[in-house]
Amino acid sequence: MLQRFLLLICVIACTSAQATTLKFCYESKELLPHYRGEGVIVPSERPGAAIEIIQALDSKVENIKVEFIREPWKRCLNDLKLGKVDALIARHSTGREGFAKYPKNQSGDLDPNKSVSTSATCFIHKKNLPLEWDGKTLKMDLPQGIAIPRGYSLVDDLKKKGFQIYETVSVRKAHDLLFSGRVGTTLGDCNNKSLPSGFIENKHPIIETYGYLVFSHQFYSFYPDLTESIWNELQQIDDKAYYNKY
Repeated sequence: MLQRFLLLICVIACTSAQATTLKFCYESKELLPHYRGEGVIVPSERPGAAIEIIQALDSKVENIKVEFIREPWKRCLNDLKLGKVDALIARHSTGREGFAKYPKNQSGDLDPNKSVSTSATCFIHKKNLPLEWDGKTLKMDLPQGIAIPRGYSLVDDLKKKGFQIYETVSVRKAHDLLFSGRVGTTLGDCNNKSLPSGFIENKHPIIETYGYLVFSHQFYSFYPDLTESIWNELQQIDDKAYYNKY
């Protein structure tokens, strides 16, 4: 009896000591400075600021083991909805709350202190394109069109304003359409320092957003305390230090 009891204690202890696998999904297309590289491989060096932050979490939270999965962005979102992956980084939208758990404060509001990153998105356009944007009102030649990566929630906002949108598979493809003259405008992180001659960036951000580490409803229901501890640990990480490296 004593041996069986000790064996049971050992099984319980060993099971509790095992780390929970956290399947983290991110886009298989490069999105600097957040992600580097293309395809399913996570670069062994300088994988991107957002990935380095998740790697830091992996080392700080003892009872998780992060498994990185790279897929097209829409598949990441769908797999989160189905519970096939556990977490990803996304900006907030009301529609996503139906399948993604965001960090909230005690009042039930989003908690930006627990975000992975803060970013500002600006218009990039041909230098001679008559585009006026003051941070609130956009005036431009509608037939020029705007190239935006597929799956980004900003697409719906611009469509509602009546703009012709060309959705692409990646940020790079969207920029290629602009630089090849097929569209007049695209989007990019503000303070872009490597634009080709003949193209400029409007300095008024379209939108300033937070990138949140969100979890599937399935993962959160199984591990609510673990999820909250991950968000609390994330709050202690200096995300700007990682982004400044890139």
